[in-house]
Amino acid sequence: MITPLRHLFAAPADAYAGSRIVALDGAEVRTWAQLCMRIAAWEQALAEVDGDLIALYQRDSFEFMAALAALWRLGKKALVPANNLPASCTQLAAITPHFAGDFPHDQVISAPTSAECSLASIAVPDIHAPALILFTSGSTGNPEPVAKSFAQLESELSALETQWGSQLGDATITSSVSHHHIYGLLFRLFWPLCSGRPLVARERDYWEELAEDARQFQRIAIISSPAHLSRIPPLDWPEQTQIAAIFSSGAPLAIDAALAAKARFGHAVTEVYGSTETGGIGWREQDQGSVWTCLPDVQIALITSDDANNENQLLQVRSKHLADDNWYTSADRASLDADGRFSLCGRADRIAKVGGKRISLSAIERILEQQQGVAQARVIMLPERGDRLGAVVVLDNDGNKRLVDQGKNGINQQFKNALENTVDRVAIPRYWRYLGELPRNRQGKTTQADLAQLFSTDELPRLPELVASEQQGDALLLSLFIPANLYYFDGHFPGRPVLPGVVQTHWAVHYGREHWGDLGQFTALEAVKFQQVVTANQTLLLRLEYQPDKGKLYFTFTSKGTFTSGSAAESIAHASGRVVFEKGQAR
Repeated sequence: MITPLRHLFAAPADAYAGSRIVALDGAEVRTWAQLCMRIAAWEQALAEVDGDLIALYQRDSFEFMAALAALWRLGKKALVPANNLPASCTQLAAITPHFAGDFPHDQVISAPTSAECSLASIAVPDIHAPALILFTSGSTGNPEPVAKSFAQLESELSALETQWGSQLGDATITSSVSHHHIYGLLFRLFWPLCSGRPLVARERDYWEELAEDARQFQRIAIISSPAHLSRIPPLDWPEQTQIAAIFSSGAPLAIDAALAAKARFGHAVTEVYGSTETGGIGWREQDQGSVWTCLPDVQIALITSDDANNENQLLQVRSKHLADDNWYTSADRASLDADGRFSLCGRADRIAKVGGKRISLSAIERILEQQQGVAQARVIMLPERGDRLGAVVVLDNDGNKRLVDQGKNGINQQFKNALENTVDRVAIPRYWRYLGELPRNRQGKTTQADLAQLFSTDELPRLPELVASEQQGDALLLSLFIPANLYYFDGHFPGRPVLPGVVQTHWAVHYGREHWGDLGQFTALEAVKFQQVVTANQTLLLRLEYQPDKGKLYFTFTSKGTFTSGSAAESIAHASGRVVFEKGQAR
């Protein structure tokens, strides 16, 4: 049974018993009463804000929900970005001056640790009132804001419970995806909250953390993504744990990965298809076939695209998850089965105007992906380069060998020759980039902005994305995501970028000085070891410990590894060592 989202927070005392478990964080149990206390604290902090639209970013799901509920109770709405990076903050600042939660600003609203006020019942908000604003992923262009009403959110939650509620039962919900986009927000946060299922408060970056959850709880449902499911390491998975469901969304999951996950966990992966604009549309389990089944109360149809190409039958959708009752035309080509199910046939051609001519970027990508040595290709328009085209090509082992043997100019020419007889000359990309894999954000998406950054004339980032930081005694722990467009990957090495070891020592010093202040003048490195290479799209854990009496900064870079025969997870060591400073000297 689903409790409407609005009712939960309009009359919190009537929603659940105070002792009801809402979220779990390791050994810590957080109850409904504690959530109400945090809502009261946020309500106190946000009440004086002179504005109705507040940008909200909070990595902890429990604290995010408290802040969001406080906004709703105050008649305000949240602007929820996918991340808190500088580019996102700039986009947010053009919409609202108010920021709450984990933003890298001085003027950010935060809640007190406790509140003196209690939560009174309020009138239930109108079902058609705006609830929040999310952003599209940016995989086909710039991230665009999309408003969601309570009606849309509650309709989709009802559909999820109708489809899978009995299957999930009393499972604990654990997730490797963020709640800052529509999939994670619904599956990881709103759905368990409204159905009374406990959730794990913090995002699980590693499979080993999910395995620990499986040990702790008797029955779990995993909210995951193609990026995570395609990289399952060897695990000592507790066989006694029941898996109620494994969900995946955000992009199609390769069938090999879907079948491997089922073989490993004994449970099929349920893929959910949809978008920020449409909400959920359909689902499939690839061990049963590749066709999609509509979610409850979702209608679909086909429409021929404007280019009159009969192959471009675009999928249309109508449901209560949409902003109105009109048909929404997607950019996905599809075919319908007699039983009402559908198959996706790829994206409709992406058309760009180059040199006054209409050029199909999709057609260029298809030709490139047919060439020997090419695993994937993406072609984009580069306005800052005179509206020329740029190609990002992922090479396989054979392609990388040819790149090393023939050089970049040689392999560029081969691909240009392959295109010359099939596309207009202005459609041949002018700029080329060769990667080991496409850049992905932490949601597993390849965005247009990430691809364009590979060709940017602006200075590339020299620091990783700081995901989280934590003080543990005398040590500082930092979770760092390594982006594909990092400055130090350029030319090191072609097709298979590797982070230079010296950069890791520079990062250790940078974050050490940022946390402890002036450490003195660098004098030496001691016991430095580089054990495993660091590549793009990895998440690393940096542990720093500064001993001022010795003038030494100790550092280790690790990532999660596999389980041993026991229950403890081993970490993969990438680098470690000591940086020696001369005390009392300026840098």
